[in-house]
Amino acid sequence: MSHKDAIAKLVAEVLDGTELRLRVDSYTLEENLELGVAKISCTVRNDKNGERQVISGEGVGIVDAFFNGLIVRYSSQYPSLTTIRFADFQIKANVDTGRHAARSDMAAGVTLRVLNSDGRDFIFTHGSPSLTLSSIMCVLQAVEFFINSERAFVDVYRALQHARNENRADSIQRYTAQLSTLVEATSYSEVIEQIKRSELR
Repeated sequence: MSHKDAIAKLVAEVLDGTELRLRVDSYTLEENLELGVAKISCTVRNDKNGERQVISGEGVGIVDAFFNGLIVRYSSQYPSLTTIRFADFQIKANVDTGRHAARSDMAAGVTLRVLNSDGRDFIFTHGSPSLTLSSIMCVLQAVEFFINSERAFVDVYRALQHARNENRADSIQRYTAQLSTLVEATSYSEVIEQIKRSELR
């Protein structure tokens, strides 16, 4: 099992069905080719409560613009997002999936590789006949993964603090092991500081 799969499995266990799951409903893209600037406005829906919101961003292309929009929207709430960076982005077409004579409707497989603060990589993939959809979905998968990892980290960190206060050795051991898995996602130093500041209020 890869470190990404191990983290995702633990996150699902800790969050127990409360994970953030966003789906793309629609988007508009405006791109100035001369200036090399793209602006995206993407309507996303929360699978859990049906709530819709618009993510807007700007960048050198659709991937950069959408990622920037997600970071602007979520990084104040989930500071670990600021510690990740893109390492690779690949597109591979599957010609055999095209049904039209020109094969212009063939599916494209998009692969996004993201590095965390320790240089560990995480790979996200999506395939569909729409290159833009697959690109957006890869970025969304990556951001969701790191948001949910941070949420799980916070829950386990607080549970560990409570277990220590109650002097529960068995729980301390379990939560410590869980944290050692979750910290493989990225750095949570700012997250811990945020928790400490909130406890002092």
